[in-house]
Amino acid sequence: MARNARNFARAAGVSVAALAVVCGSFTVAHADETTGVTPNVVGGSPADIADFPYAVALTDASGFQFCGGSLIAEDKVLTAAHCAEGQDPADVVAVTGRTDLTTDEGSETPVSDIWVHPDYTSVTSGADVAVLTLSSPVTDAEPIELASATDDPSYEPGTDATVAGWGTTSEGGSSSDTLLQGAVPMTSDEDCAASYGSEYDPEGMVCAGFPEGGVDACQGDSGGPLVVDGRLAGVVSWGNGCARPDNPGVYARVGTYADDIAQQLTSARA
Repeated sequence: MARNARNFARAAGVSVAALAVVCGSFTVAHADETTGVTPNVVGGSPADIADFPYAVALTDASGFQFCGGSLIAEDKVLTAAHCAEGQDPADVVAVTGRTDLTTDEGSETPVSDIWVHPDYTSVTSGADVAVLTLSSPVTDAEPIELASATDDPSYEPGTDATVAGWGTTSEGGSSSDTLLQGAVPMTSDEDCAASYGSEYDPEGMVCAGFPEGGVDACQGDSGGPLVVDGRLAGVVSWGNGCARPDNPGVYARVGTYADDIAQQLTSARA
């Protein structure tokens, strides 16, 4: 069974609309392991960037939004490795302070450097994290704190979490011009493994979603934030479709990679 990464594919520098897989009204995207396509948030509600000041939309030079991210320092954005792998920094722009992507609110900052976790090979292999260095610090957004590398209560099953993004709002549907948010409970490792078998790695991944489905990230939401109590617990990564019953969204477990990510915060802008 093919797994869906939650980003939109890009080929030869050209934006390519990907297949979105979502159920419900608000979807956050994941990436498709075979097509490179990512979903957006399903089953959620409208959000304001003021409530998610760390949320970042990643676009190409033409303004096509293909992934999300989170500001973790004034000039650093955490996103999914599958969003950044193979990208030329000159082709990526970080949009901050903008609720509606059709407006000119906020700012557009070019990316000057890309770090992809060295252990990343595919969304189902883990280490699906990357750090983008911006060409200049941003002043219209606020960095979010990372979940701890030690035992963090953010990952307790049943804990309330929020996912946000500009991805597709239904499986196979259209992306959203405005920021959306969805509330989902953290899922136990046992339940996630029951859904995805050996593809689920509890060391580097975490799941969130309702047993009955209905709320999830989807195409276009890859790289975006999963937040618990104001801390970044996960990075939108992959799943089986979007918001399907017994198929929770899979996120890169930020706590596992917190030390590796922190090391990138001290690297200078290119």
